[in-house]
Amino acid sequence: MAFNQDVKAISPDASVDGRFLHYAMLARVPDLRDAVEAAGHGTGVLPTDRLSDLPIPALPLPEQRAIAATLGALDDKIELNRKMNATLAAMARALFRDWFVDFGPTRARMEGRPPTLSPDLWPLFPDRLDDEGKPEGWEVFRLGDLADHHTRTISPSDNPSELFDHFSLPAFDKGQNPALDRGATIKSNKTLIPASAILLSKLNPEIARVWLPEAPTGHTQIASTEFLAYTGKNGVGRGLLFCLFSDDGFRGMLQAMVTGTSKSHQRISPPDLLRREVLIGNAKMFRCFEDVVSPLLDRVLANRSESRTLAQARDLLLPRLMSGELRVAEAERLAEEVA
Repeated sequence: MAFNQDVKAISPDASVDGRFLHYAMLARVPDLRDAVEAAGHGTGVLPTDRLSDLPIPALPLPEQRAIAATLGALDDKIELNRKMNATLAAMARALFRDWFVDFGPTRARMEGRPPTLSPDLWPLFPDRLDDEGKPEGWEVFRLGDLADHHTRTISPSDNPSELFDHFSLPAFDKGQNPALDRGATIKSNKTLIPASAILLSKLNPEIARVWLPEAPTGHTQIASTEFLAYTGKNGVGRGLLFCLFSDDGFRGMLQAMVTGTSKSHQRISPPDLLRREVLIGNAKMFRCFEDVVSPLLDRVLANRSESRTLAQARDLLLPRLMSGELRVAEAERLAEEVA
């Protein structure tokens, strides 16, 4: 396996458990950061000798393995939730494409194939396509027919001591976990996120950034103005908007709309987007789709919330286990309470 020269490969000897070493290094992140800053000269590179000198707790191998197993169980559950969420979102997107892009149920009815949906849903799909190739009786909808774009902004620095749930591009890229920031640390205006909104990034649309925010937890929710905040209207739910914004066809349309030449300035025009024809369907099928997809996306949100709690528990236990302040048995009990 080859590494970039800026990546340090560390091989533990027989007296150190590999996963324990991983967590021991995580516990030294502040020291690593200080060492990088001390290296100076604008390189931001940690010298190998500084890395070698970092102190690692000298614990018996069985205790190392026990610590690694306790912390690893939390990380394993976080990874399981991530994979489950990817599967759930893929299921929702696949259903959207089958119903509203490929017209799978309509084509199946035209060909006389057996029902692939429940008895209450199957008859709702037309059994023929019209002259334009869309299910008979269905309409073409512009985004502005389906959703409202919310543009109200706030200056968090006007309330310096208030805590805000801050939805930013870096936070999305780090696992879709909004930061909890005080107004004093947020220097620019932000978009207020209304209830049941979907966030869509207008920056560099070749990168899929569609954010399904969790319900507010008591703090005002704000987003970078690079995110467009939408809520459904005329009976359209956010499950439909989430799947629409995530669909490959919609994303291709966004990329064709880009203005600006450099990567840091490629954006779409929100007014132009509202005028675009984006979906074929009818209101009744939109409501049916929401009924089917909402439980999937609710599970995504629940898993994401659980993973955040698990990560907080891991980060709390990590330094206490490494310092000996907390014994493994007590840490296992605490981990079981949140797992």
